[in-house]
Parts: sequence; structure tokens; C-alpha cells
Amino acid sequence: MNRLRRPAVIAFCAHLVAGVSMAFVLRRGLATTPDLHERLMFITNHRGLWTLGWLAWTVAAITILYFYVAFAEVHQPSSHFAVFLTVAALGPDLAAQSIEIGVLPQVAIHSDVFLMLDRLAVMLSGFAANGLYSATAFILAWGARGAYPRWVSVAGIAVGVFGIALSVAALLDSIAGMFWTNVFLVPAILLWLLGVAIKK
Repeated sequence: MNRLRRPAVIAFCAHLVAGVSMAFVLRRGLATTPDLHERLMFITNHRGLWTLGWLAWTVAAITILYFYVAFAEVHQPSSHFAVFLTVAALGPDLAAQSIEIGVLPQVAIHSDVFLMLDRLAVMLSGFAANGLYSATAFILAWGARGAYPRWVSVAGIAVGVFGIALSVAALLDSIAGMFWTNVFLVPAILLWLLGVAIKK
């Protein structure tokens, strides 16, 4: 595999696992589950699954940095700005995932503390980190749009657009907005990564 195909395949696999985890495991402990008691009981009683689900997103965050670095080296070697955005995103993202894994299960018996820390994690990951990842995707996909078939570039630009929409939804604390933007964002990420892997 060439130097861009390998990172695209690795990031695709990581995001596929993380997306499946979000759809089938994590969703039961997220705000999309309207019954707070049910959320808290899931996190408390299924801590191992909860931890593995968030670790999948931690791996996905690291692999997207790997992909973005390789993508920038191939298509925009003189510009490191987009990659710096993703490096900056890792801090709040990993901090949020640490709260999700190491703190929320401990405070699930105190619903008021849980909700405050959950909101903090959403702001760190869903707003701050996701906004930086999305800006990176948009900059890289837009800058390389002539190097790929239109559908690949559109998928990459869509990652940026849906990602920014997710950040806005997280800022506004819109559960429906976060749900629906994720419904479109995760497939867009997978399609873009797959397109880059196939075409390069």
C-alpha cells in the first residue's frame, strides 16, 4: 500500500468499529436515551462495554490524525495548518473520553454531577475537538478536490460540513441535532476514507 492508502484503510477500520460501537453500545448511555435512569443504569452495569466503546473512539481519533498527516503530506506538503488543528483537537477529545471512561461511571449514582460532567465531555469532544477535526477535513478535502473523483471530494467536504453542524448542535445542547448530524457524519467519514483508499 502506498503512503496514503494505508492510513486511509486504518482510519476507515477504526471509524467503522467506533461507528458501530456508537450505534449499538454507547447510544444506550448517551443523551439520545431519554430516560436518565436507564442511561445511568447502563453505564453502571455495563462499564466494560462503555469503556470499550469510548476506547474505540480514542483509537479513531489517533488514526484520523495519522490519515490527516499522510493526506497533507501527499496533497499539501507545504501547509501544516490543517494538521495542527487536528493535533489541537486531540487534547480536548482525549480529555472528554477520559471523563466518559473514568469519571462518569463513578458518578452515575449522582445524577446532577453526572449531567454536569456529561455536558463538559460533550463540549470538549462534540464541540471543541469535533470542530477542529471538521475544519481539518474541510481544508484538506477542498485543497485536494482536483486529485479525486467528485464523489470522494464531496464526501470529504461533507465531513467538514456535517462535523461543523455537529459542533453547533453540541454547543446548543440539541440532542436531536447531535443525533442527526452523526447519522450523516459517520457515513461521510467512512465514504471519504474508503474513496481515498480506493483511488490512491
